Amino acid sequence: MARMKIRLNQAATGSWLATLSAAFPAAEFSVQTGHCTDDGLFGIVEVTSPNAEAIVRRFNESQTVKSHEVLHSEDQLRLIQYAIPVPESYHAITSSGTRLRFPYVLQDGWLTTEITAPHDQLTRFGDELRAADIPYQIESLTQSYEPTAVLTDRQQELVTAAVEQGYYESPRKITLNELAEAFDVNSSAASGVLHRAEGRIIESFVT
Repeated sequence: MARMKIRLNQAATGSWLATLSAAFPAAEFSVQTGHCTDDGLFGIVEVTSPNAEAIVRRFNESQTVKSHEVLHSEDQLRLIQYAIPVPESYHAITSSGTRLRFPYVLQDGWLTTEITAPHDQLTRFGDELRAADIPYQIESLTQSYEPTAVLTDRQQELVTAAVEQGYYESPRKITLNELAEAFDVNSSAASGVLHRAEGRIIESFVT
């Protein structure tokens, strides 16, 4: 699995909410949730801006917005529930099977989010963005591993117990013999399991 932090120029696609954020570049639009139905795209956005009321007026005046409601108002913050037509870019973003992670932030027309997915899925995601002419910038890309993909169940069980009981602390809070007794094996067997697990962890880290 890989974790990618990415910025998408949503304003370039004509997305109404992104275009609104570009009109108020200092404002932060934190999209809390959203889902697509036959009737449109429904979402909740938290707007933080000194011009929060002016932004609400844009919702009031827009012919694009199907419906909206201010759920919470406090100083420079407005929590707005809205329904708008599904942006053309929505299907391009989701057709690879990738789902944007909520909450994501819109600022000055750019959407920033993190995505965790297999490499091949992220590759398809990039292909879909390019095919739809959606400008994007990858800010970071890191590899992550599921413990079960690296260790056997027995290795994971013993390593987890070793960490939790302080075997790897300095000074150690539990001896190898004590750890082995808890698993009803001799110290030589416990040492072998730990040694092989440590080797796999190190090899995966270096890779």
